[in-house]
Amino acid sequence: MHFHPRAFSAAGCTLAVAVSLVLLFLIAGCKQSDKPVSPGPQAAPAALTICHGSIIDILPRIALEQGYFAEEGLTVTLKDLDGQQAFSGLLQGECNFAVSGAPPIVLADPQATPFAILATIFSDDDSAKIIARRDRGIATPQDLKGKRIGVKKGVVGHLFLDLFLMQHGLGQNEVVPVFMAPETFQAALASGEIDGFSMTNRMVRAAAKGLGEKGVVFAAPGLCPIHGILTTRLDIPPNLQATPGVLKALVRAEQYAKREPAAAKGLVAKAAQLSAQEMEETWGRATIEVALANSLFVHLEDQYRWQREQGGSQAPPNMPNYLDLVAPGYLRAIKPDAVSVIER
Repeated sequence: MHFHPRAFSAAGCTLAVAVSLVLLFLIAGCKQSDKPVSPGPQAAPAALTICHGSIIDILPRIALEQGYFAEEGLTVTLKDLDGQQAFSGLLQGECNFAVSGAPPIVLADPQATPFAILATIFSDDDSAKIIARRDRGIATPQDLKGKRIGVKKGVVGHLFLDLFLMQHGLGQNEVVPVFMAPETFQAALASGEIDGFSMTNRMVRAAAKGLGEKGVVFAAPGLCPIHGILTTRLDIPPNLQATPGVLKALVRAEQYAKREPAAAKGLVAKAAQLSAQEMEETWGRATIEVALANSLFVHLEDQYRWQREQGGSQAPPNMPNYLDLVAPGYLRAIKPDAVSVIER
């Protein structure tokens, strides 16, 4: 068989170009499949819900308003609840991430529903207070004796009430605890159904505004620290995929809060409907950073013991090893100096 040189040359070139293009496409396809594609401007954003407890959502709010979540390819909705509802929402799959204090975490059984502790993003040593009605004869802590105090069982407000009574020489049985949902506290206090309630600052502040001179607020800085603990369920693929982006956005929010404190305070105050004075007070006593320290696990163990001994809540019969629940690798890859736990 004979080939005309020119025909062969033209056909060969055409064939070579075609083969080269096919190979380029195949190589590009192989490279894309070797590693996950980072979310880019044209990628569909992952829709996430971050459920936040009743402590102020400083870093998530900054990350949302400054567009840090969006720049990580995430569309985030912040849902404000109390801490127990936020963590329960995570366990039930209604929230992708939760920020709560320690009580709901130590009440959960990780054998039943696995979850991971990613970081703390906020700490406050004066986060819980008691609001009471001055017109019911309450002016000092000792006046709480015999009074009806609203509380949600097992959460930080319950622990604070217990510790506050002990601090002032009163026993748990010397007040009448009224266990109720936090969203009913303010109405029950206004109507006189209860004489006071113990809860985090946001709810106490709102009730104090409503009562005016008829209200009295009891505080005890340092008595009952609270940590905003970020958790997720890594057994759910969207959560697993979004975890690095969420942490990166929160770390950027922390950097913004340190770099531009006045702007950050204004942003959060507007979102939380706080006055400038209230925001300054919160900012002044809080530790606002993304971290994972060994001290957190001592705190969780103390909280577990209180729940078992005095909290009256159904904590697991055997204390989990909370170090087994931590996932430090994600934060260590982003902010290594903030992690002081030993990865198992």
